[in-house]
Amino acid sequence: MQPNRRNWLIAGLLFTALFSACKKKDAAGPQRQQGNINDSIFSVFKDIYLWTDVIPDSATFKPESYSSPVSMFRSLISIKKNNTGSQPLDKYSFLDDGSTSRTIQEGIAGDMGFEVGYQTDNTLYVVYVYAGSPADKAGIKRGWQLTSVNGTTSFQVGQATDNLLNAAFSSKSATWIFRKPDNNSQTITLSPATYKLNPVLYANTYNFNGTKVGYVVFNNFVALMDVKPTFDSLFNVWAQGGVTRVIMDLRYNGGGLLETAEYLANNLAPASASNTVMYTQQFNSNVHNNNYSYIFRNMKALPYNPNMYWTEIFRNEATTYKTARFQKQGNLALTNLSFIVTYGTVSASELLYNVLKPTMKPHLIGGTTYGKPVGFINIPFGQYDMYAVSFQTFNAAGEGNYFDGIAPTLTVTDDYTHNWGSLSDPLLRSALTDMGIPASALGRMATTELSTGRIGTLRQSNRFQGMIQTLR
Repeated sequence: MQPNRRNWLIAGLLFTALFSACKKKDAAGPQRQQGNINDSIFSVFKDIYLWTDVIPDSATFKPESYSSPVSMFRSLISIKKNNTGSQPLDKYSFLDDGSTSRTIQEGIAGDMGFEVGYQTDNTLYVVYVYAGSPADKAGIKRGWQLTSVNGTTSFQVGQATDNLLNAAFSSKSATWIFRKPDNNSQTITLSPATYKLNPVLYANTYNFNGTKVGYVVFNNFVALMDVKPTFDSLFNVWAQGGVTRVIMDLRYNGGGLLETAEYLANNLAPASASNTVMYTQQFNSNVHNNNYSYIFRNMKALPYNPNMYWTEIFRNEATTYKTARFQKQGNLALTNLSFIVTYGTVSASELLYNVLKPTMKPHLIGGTTYGKPVGFINIPFGQYDMYAVSFQTFNAAGEGNYFDGIAPTLTVTDDYTHNWGSLSDPLLRSALTDMGIPASALGRMATTELSTGRIGTLRQSNRFQGMIQTLR
């Protein structure tokens, strides 16, 4: 909520593929150096882990007995169980090689720039394309059917197809064949490239007999400085144009910087919310009591602030900056607010809805969200970045235990066959009618030939999902 803060706290999820991304070798002797890294990671993990009470002491756990930090970390995060005791609760914590911090905080991507999902159990469609990416430059659009990947033309939902796609997306070059909405096919060969990530995929203003509705598709909470000019302009146009109802489409938004979520909340919230609680953070008893191991007490906060210790940063976050408050920005005065969400809506996206819930009672349209009310502080250990769950967020009403996701107000299945902004998109159409726009004003809804067996799910990938706090 305060200006000019450096990004530093990261809350997120990467699918298990990221564990294999730590590919650098230890420079020192493997056995001794490995043991030191394991001991250090374990010690700090136990100090800051939100559920530290379930983690055994070092003598019991024996961190040096694990062959690598990755295998040890997997074991650590499997200890905390869910309410039934049948599954690990921590599906969030991870180690990586610095890729997460670079991509989300610097806003630079280096890939082909599009994603696909299963429309049915054997059909794949393009679900989004980033502007300026290789896919965008090749003309690929949401709603195109993927019919071939490097010569493979048969797809079935499952690991084999996911492996095929992951290999193609991560290769130096891949050939894709698409069937466009006009039934013409197009063959495109793509290679990864570096581009500036623009997460605003689409924006529009609808006018239904004088009722103005603003609509925006937002896919990542990148650094505020990278998206603030776009949103400032959009919110200004909406305010001057008399928009009173807004739909924020976060259906694939895996989260990102919390400063951006706070900015959006302050623009969407009513003026009456100013100075009231937006959210609070809760840490474990070690952090609250300033009780840490020798290792953590002597760790400088590199690379963020070489003049501070990590313990000072944790202490500040758990005390001075524990509570974030609304400060109304802009001139939007909304009567209706809805979020389009799916299982791909994660963390910072969920928090945006949760903090506005006590004040505005926004509606959720789509499917149950992922369920991630917790966050991390990114701590580097040589070649590794450790993201261990260290805090939980709660809104002004004390709500923040949505580990199983947040259920929608109106359940609607996603449909990848329509491009952004189409009034035949069932999620957008349902959000509009839910906020009082008559179906007769939306025109006839186009039907899809792929209604039977439709599952509407994104493929499993290693895309970032989470929320990133900022240094205050």
